[in-house]
Amino acid sequence: MSEGTMRGLATVGAVVPPAFVALTLALGVAWDGYDPVRDTQSELGAVGSPVRWAMNLGGFAVLGLGILAFAAAYGKAFAGAAATVAVVLLAAAGVGMVVVAFLPCDAGCVDVTATGRLHGWFSAPGAIGLPAAAMLTARVVAVDGRLGPRWPGWSFGIGLASLASGPVIAADLLPEAGGALQRLGMWLALGWMSAFAWTMRGLAPRADATRPRPPAR
Repeated sequence: MSEGTMRGLATVGAVVPPAFVALTLALGVAWDGYDPVRDTQSELGAVGSPVRWAMNLGGFAVLGLGILAFAAAYGKAFAGAAATVAVVLLAAAGVGMVVVAFLPCDAGCVDVTATGRLHGWFSAPGAIGLPAAAMLTARVVAVDGRLGPRWPGWSFGIGLASLASGPVIAADLLPEAGGALQRLGMWLALGWMSAFAWTMRGLAPRADATRPRPPAR
């Protein structure tokens, strides 16, 4: 993979998350009666939603492809066992998100059909994989050393905060704020992905980064 290709994939990974957030906000406004504090993002793509095609194809599918682009750039920028695991987690998150686009949850995301239940299963890799990859990145960049001392702490902290939102949502501790909690957890991870992908644009592919440089004259 050339440096230009890696930079292009990283740029896709940086641009897609804010575009996804903007789309969900716009679709929520377009759907009269939708409450982003109470209602989840999946409900925008649910059976019976008036904006389901825009959400599923323009939202979930495009986001999944963006995560896969980010995973490809990440795998070229970093080496090592932790980086490999992070790439696998990112790839699983991306594939899961693409699949989710074609497996909408049932009306109101009260899943009673096989398709609705599969939506929940394939949503899990994104909810877990992306924040887990962020946490692993703390180790990756600390060992790599090219991005300085701040990224390890930021990556681990944001990944942990994003991952921690899952049990709160699953326990239904704040049922009237389920949509807000889901957005908080997901958008934290997406914000990390966007910022980290943009930073990766300045890195050389690892084959170039490890190639001995000629002595200065």
